[in-house]
Amino acid sequence: MAEPNDNRDKRLNLLLRMPNWLGDCVMAMPAVRHLVETLPEARVYLAGREGFRNFFLAQPGVAGFVPAPDSGVGNLIKGMGETRRFLRDGGVPGGIDVGLLLTNSVSTAAWLWRLGANIRIGYNRDCRRVFLTHPVPCGGVESSWHFVRYYLWLAKFAEAVVFENEAATERHTEPLTDYMTPTIRVGDDARSQAESLLVQLGVGENYAVLAPASAYGPVKDWPVSHYRELATALVKRGMAVVVTGAAKQADVCQTVVDGIRGAVNLAGQTSLDAFAGLLAGASLFVGGDSGGAHLAGALGVPTLVIFGITNPTRTKASGPRVVCVGDGEAVDVKLSTPEARKAAQEALEAIEPGRVLAEIQRLVVEA
Repeated sequence: MAEPNDNRDKRLNLLLRMPNWLGDCVMAMPAVRHLVETLPEARVYLAGREGFRNFFLAQPGVAGFVPAPDSGVGNLIKGMGETRRFLRDGGVPGGIDVGLLLTNSVSTAAWLWRLGANIRIGYNRDCRRVFLTHPVPCGGVESSWHFVRYYLWLAKFAEAVVFENEAATERHTEPLTDYMTPTIRVGDDARSQAESLLVQLGVGENYAVLAPASAYGPVKDWPVSHYRELATALVKRGMAVVVTGAAKQADVCQTVVDGIRGAVNLAGQTSLDAFAGLLAGASLFVGGDSGGAHLAGALGVPTLVIFGITNPTRTKASGPRVVCVGDGEAVDVKLSTPEARKAAQEALEAIEPGRVLAEIQRLVVEA
């Protein structure tokens, strides 16, 4: 077992450097839960962007939050001082014994090394081996796993290292089925923030959340005209519509709601906490392959995810009430290329609002 530092009690401090994006963080939560439940003698800390602080701390068994810089050498240099001051001031009493990287970048591996974790575990990729005490093989079957399983294997490896169970560190394909579906807890403050927003907007309890714009833009986004038709149909069925997105997506979101009484645009007006609270109370979520879809699915909200050319094999949202629409046939080009954009627009345009409405009807009735 890893030796804890001498200046505190014998409980291990285990730090997980979480992914940078909401969807990936949701898919990593089963790994967090696995470690919390299988290592009760450890304190589990989560590190990531400051905006995730309350979201992470709301999850059962999480001992604390550690601020971490974004990926990239420049961010590492600027953010390292803040993290080290946080640790010096007692943010993790006794320091870090075991560090687990759920990110893939070299810079985050260097960050964990500079923090002085005695044991540093992560996938052996992107020239990170020099910073890891326990590099985990990557590049075989792992590269085809759903990300929930991808993160869970790292958690299983970390568990084996802490318990010095060498047999458990051998490569395997055990699915860990008890942990394959993410579950998320939303804090009371997040729910209160969402409730206040809804009261201000005059939105009642029965509302749908639409997320028409993603970070990848056209290659993942269903046409705005289709979202408008869907929003109109949902309002006619007695359901309010709340459209969400980042501040830079406000114009797209406004186009969706323009002229539709009963539809409101909240793009750029919600923190992650308020967004989580908003989803927790929703009757329906509709969007592309995005963080919102993963969070809604994990919260048990009836969730419909629209796929164009991106393949759901590795990133499909998980949950008891999740339905995917679209073939999701991956193309052999980068998503940023004109070829990918053209193929995606054609595939997404072909998914008609009537088809989505029919799926929603089945989803809501079965829920």
